[in-house]
Amino acid sequence: MLSRQSASDPDGSKQEKHGMGIYDRDYYQAEQLSPLRPWDNKSMVTLLIIANLALYVANFLFSSSSNALTTTLALDSQSLWKPALWWQLLTYGFVHDPRRITHILFNMVSLYFLGRQVEERLGKWEFFRFYMLSIIICGAVWCGIHGEENLDLYGASGATTAVTMLFVFYYPQANLLLMMAFPVKAWVVGVLVIVNNLFMPMTSDGSIAYDVHLVGAALAAGYFFGGWNFGVLGTLFGNAQSMVKQKRSGLKVHRPDRDADEPSKDDIELDRILDKIHREGQDSLTSREQKFMERYSRQVRRRREQ
Repeated sequence: MLSRQSASDPDGSKQEKHGMGIYDRDYYQAEQLSPLRPWDNKSMVTLLIIANLALYVANFLFSSSSNALTTTLALDSQSLWKPALWWQLLTYGFVHDPRRITHILFNMVSLYFLGRQVEERLGKWEFFRFYMLSIIICGAVWCGIHGEENLDLYGASGATTAVTMLFVFYYPQANLLLMMAFPVKAWVVGVLVIVNNLFMPMTSDGSIAYDVHLVGAALAAGYFFGGWNFGVLGTLFGNAQSMVKQKRSGLKVHRPDRDADEPSKDDIELDRILDKIHREGQDSLTSREQKFMERYSRQVRRRREQ
């Protein structure tokens, strides 16, 4: 969970500083969790790790001593006000310092050991949406805080902190190994994450973006306690794709088992929710969607009883 930022020299140039990571990395003992498979090529966590490692290797092999690739993909503190640079709100979360392997190692170890359990809970694509939005939101808030400064941000720390805290919220009594040696409950790790990021900046040299970690933790709290679900983004994208395909083909969908009239709003909503359950699992439903399914079931039972 290491986010890196560069502090400006008196002459206005950006000078890179190094800092240590959050303190440790967590490994869970899966007595109450699903067994951890060594490597799952179908997992979104696996794909995200591969993407980070591939960019790290490319950065290491092809970047000069000036660290050009890192500088290009990093998030400038003023990028939020420059629409042409908004792509940096995403790319910064996949780039790490090629000269310090601990920078990427700490983030990917957390993602590997904790992220896959969260992915199983949310579903592959909802986890992907949560992870990517964590990167974007953390970056946008960081720009809002440091917009007047000459800083760079890079690293997956905001997103991996969000994933770690979401694991803590879902499995507070799970057993974790702190620093691969000290067994603690997951909720203890959550407390340490918050306390560490609240008080470490008092003595930090400014090279670690602790505020990004806190934004990631806050996002996880909002997602868990607010009952959020980002599946609507996937639904909107899927509906847009369907409309485009339908317009290109010039065909209309015919359902012989329905009346000639147009389907009701409830029927359309039911189809959408059933498709979502098929793609992401029942746990992906929001409280509103769950209430709709309960109400729809009652209506069907009443019609059968009449």
